[in-house]
Amino acid sequence: MTSVGNYFDATEIRGLDEGVGTPGLVQALHGTPRDGGLELTTGAIGPQGPVGEAARPFRWEGDIADQAALTALAAKLGSAHAGKAWRVLSTGALAYWNGTGLVTFPDAFGALGPDGESCSVSIGSVTTGPVGSDLEVTVTGAAPDLVLDIVVPRGVTGSKGADGGPGPIRQASDYADGTHPDRAVPVWNATTNKWSGQPYPGLRGPWTIVEDRAWDGGPGFAPSQSGVSAASIVVAQLQVPAQDTAWRPMITGGVVLRPLEGSNEFTTRIDAEVRIGSASGQIVALGSGYVTGVQTRVRFQPYLATRNVTPASTVGVIPAGQAATLVVVVRRGAGSANYDYQMADAQIVCTARPVGVL
Repeated sequence: MTSVGNYFDATEIRGLDEGVGTPGLVQALHGTPRDGGLELTTGAIGPQGPVGEAARPFRWEGDIADQAALTALAAKLGSAHAGKAWRVLSTGALAYWNGTGLVTFPDAFGALGPDGESCSVSIGSVTTGPVGSDLEVTVTGAAPDLVLDIVVPRGVTGSKGADGGPGPIRQASDYADGTHPDRAVPVWNATTNKWSGQPYPGLRGPWTIVEDRAWDGGPGFAPSQSGVSAASIVVAQLQVPAQDTAWRPMITGGVVLRPLEGSNEFTTRIDAEVRIGSASGQIVALGSGYVTGVQTRVRFQPYLATRNVTPASTVGVIPAGQAATLVVVVRRGAGSANYDYQMADAQIVCTARPVGVL
């Protein structure tokens, strides 16, 4: 059996705004065992309530993984944390802590849109605009190939800075263009009124032979000889590599020699020479012996055997780019006696003095 209470249990009450006080308004009640409805007119607007508490400032705290993590965090929050907000990554909702509980806004964040088309951007022209103008960037082309044209405003003239250090000499206006040999030095050319690179004018070397070993590991002086009767013998050959400029050998050193004469005969003199290329080549050093008949170290000195040598002379000069062999010759300079030659203490030292580079 259906009772009146059953009817009311199934009744929905809703208000209708049809104008309060309008004549002829009635309230309708309808009910069945399964549903029902009671229509009541809405009342008049009440008075304005008191001003509520000011809203808490919004304090963004970032992302949180899911609702479980948010619930665990909420247990630690109090009124002092009011205003804090998180994005729940699992649902995309915004969770706001009002001081006593969490308020969730499910539609606070929009859904992710589709992936955009990939695009490449290259720099086109970069020009300078007037002083004080705005930076202008113009995009041309169509995706996926875009080009940026940029106009950069010219800066104002700055204040003069401190003087810098010296710059590369070859960039100077009075330095001639052209090749610059290794180890070259600047030399003034009165014809062009410019500096230009010239081969280093200083001494090169030295190159040596000491007793049985040459500077390059080659053969040294010949073994000692006694009772030599030949008018001359070659005892050493010094190899000197090619240089980047013409040069003249400057020789020092010496050879130990002894004329074989009796105590009453002192007429034989044994000399040592240094010549270019062969035993008969241009002489560039001479060690003059003594007619004492005793063992003597004959010392080399520069010697060209030519009068009127000037700075422009080619006597004793080895051209640039040409390797040279300096031959050490022991020669009977006077008399007829035999002689001894000793390798021990024999030495030749050659330095190259450039010529014609200034």
